[in-house]
Amino acid sequence: MNVMTGSTPQNPALEGELTLAALQWQNDVFRGRGGVSEEIRPLGFRPAFYDLETGAIHASRFANGSPAPMHLLDGLPDDLVACRLPSGAVAATRPGVVAGFERQGNFYTRLQASQAAAQMRDRANLLSHPEDHRALLSAWEHFVSDGRYPADLLRPVVEGSWSRCLRFGLDPELPAAPLAARQRQAAPQPARLREAAQPILQRAGAVLAHCESVALLTGNDGMIVDVAGDARTRLHAEDYNLAVGGLWAEEAVGTNAIGTALAEEQPVQLYGGEHYCGVIKRWTCSAEVIRDPHDGHVLGVFDISGLTDSYRDHALEFAITGARLIEANLASAYFRARREVIEGSAESFQHWTGEGLLAFDRHGQLVRANGAAHLALRRIDADRAMTPQTRIEALDLDADEPAEAPPPWLGEPHRHPIVFAHRVVGTLIVLPHSL
Repeated sequence: MNVMTGSTPQNPALEGELTLAALQWQNDVFRGRGGVSEEIRPLGFRPAFYDLETGAIHASRFANGSPAPMHLLDGLPDDLVACRLPSGAVAATRPGVVAGFERQGNFYTRLQASQAAAQMRDRANLLSHPEDHRALLSAWEHFVSDGRYPADLLRPVVEGSWSRCLRFGLDPELPAAPLAARQRQAAPQPARLREAAQPILQRAGAVLAHCESVALLTGNDGMIVDVAGDARTRLHAEDYNLAVGGLWAEEAVGTNAIGTALAEEQPVQLYGGEHYCGVIKRWTCSAEVIRDPHDGHVLGVFDISGLTDSYRDHALEFAITGARLIEANLASAYFRARREVIEGSAESFQHWTGEGLLAFDRHGQLVRANGAAHLALRRIDADRAMTPQTRIEALDLDADEPAEAPPPWLGEPHRHPIVFAHRVVGTLIVLPHSL
């Protein structure tokens, strides 16, 4: 998909020129979701515009040039303006101007900003309640035999997960998590996720070395790809395949922090009896999902696990902090890659003014697009809008096989490598007039 799952509904007015009506529509859609100025200004987000053609960020300003606290078109440079009203006010921008926010020198679309802001705010109480353990074990015995349980005992996250496990037809006496096939374990894992997580895992491993706990990193399928922490606990965890290659999605092993965090796409802490499969009730675990800074989709999970006796309520905060630090490393690499693509494609955009140009990073994520490209795509692929969150999997230079077929217009003769500092940092797509 070139547009993220769960993204904002597309409005035709937003696919071309940016207008006052389009800005109002965006405000209506994102109000209450952290995507409007007044909701995220206290977190350091400032209204801004991104020019897809140049990669430049323009702060929102009044017509006199002073900073504006909301999105206004009147302060944009003349070269971004398509037309004005008789009063001189800007009525529309040229294609490729995107409204969003600037924070610490980086541009966030409204969707990216709303997701980042949500992660920065205080979270609701998500902690387990060990004092209910005996009652939970009794409730679980009733649930697996006849599907009934005390309505006031299970937390909503546990209740929802147990119900899913029942629908999956999972064996509650499963002895261990299944292992991925040998060839799947040997396949390259998301390199950028592991690279971003490595320093966090090393630090977590040192902290947990004598705490009877382990830190785990998984992909978005729930398969464990890396482990760090207490050596004795790691050895014990291997008996349950809580180790590299273990599959911990809910449908594989029932209610557990990794799988349930993936299912709910939120932080989860589970204590002993809250797990669905009996053998895992000896463990307590806390997990948080890791999101891609480009479009917000879940890349994996960071988890802290240990035997029930090792329960600490701050383990969930540890897991959330670890996930946020991994995301910070991912974001740093993401924005660095964008800057490299902008610099590496600068000469092409300066000289190939008559052709439609699209510049993507190594992962097939759009960084730049000139006006001719927007016009060309309207003719040949009218349903595909180009935004800073566009991704074309066929242009992922690090993927073994793309998960989707490339669009028909993406022919090899039209692809050129983008080189920066003697490295290929992305792909330039040239759309000739004849397309």
